[in-house]
Amino acid sequence: MKETFEQHIQQALSEFTQHRETLARVRGEMASLSATVRSKDRAVEVTVGAQGEVTALRFLGNKHQTMSGQKLAASVLDALMQARQEVLSRATALFGSVSGIGSGIVGADPEEFDLDRLLDAAGATARQDADQAAPAARRFGGSHG
Repeated sequence: MKETFEQHIQQALSEFTQHRETLARVRGEMASLSATVRSKDRAVEVTVGAQGEVTALRFLGNKHQTMSGQKLAASVLDALMQARQEVLSRATALFGSVSGIGSGIVGADPEEFDLDRLLDAAGATARQDADQAAPAARRFGGSHG
């Protein structure tokens, strides 16, 4: 049995609602992403936020006091780059979890989306459903209109 136009619309609305909820959840998770990493020499700990911004910088123990400025800077940069990479990896995984959303409607190129064709197809389905229902309505004394 073919689905009616109304069933197609209900299914599309249901999928849209699910996708919207999923995207809202992912957006929230993206906004709250952070990573805390220690430098390889364990002298520095850096925390970065979702945009890679430094939100915390700690010097662990007193090791930094005996380091040259160049080594300390290298430790900070090392931890910073690792933390940013961690946030990027998590963001990539989150984006990957929603990468297929909407692909049933819009292909790889949004310019290819043809609303007129979609509406014509929906109208043809509705007309076809009505045409199939008409003989049954006449058999049972109903009217078609």
